[in-house]
Amino acid sequence: MRVDVKPLTHWVIYKGYKVRFTARRPPVAKGVLTTPEGAEIRFAYDASTRVVTLPEERIRINEYGWELERMRHEPTNDA
Repeated sequence: MRVDVKPLTHWVIYKGYKVRFTARRPPVAKGVLTTPEGAEIRFAYDASTRVVTLPEERIRINEYGWELERMRHEPTNDA
């Protein structure tokens, strides 16, 4: 079974980002986003909840990639 990243790819396009996947194991895909300015941001995408986790925030998107909610994210020190 594959991770459905279609909503994520819509979101990436809307933001003008480029994406490179480093892992895709259901239900999570991980990788690096590159902004138009060239900054690289690590991310994790949970396809089951449609939540994009960035270093400082979590963004819930709908099936079309539109942002529904932004939540502050405090990363843990878990390895």
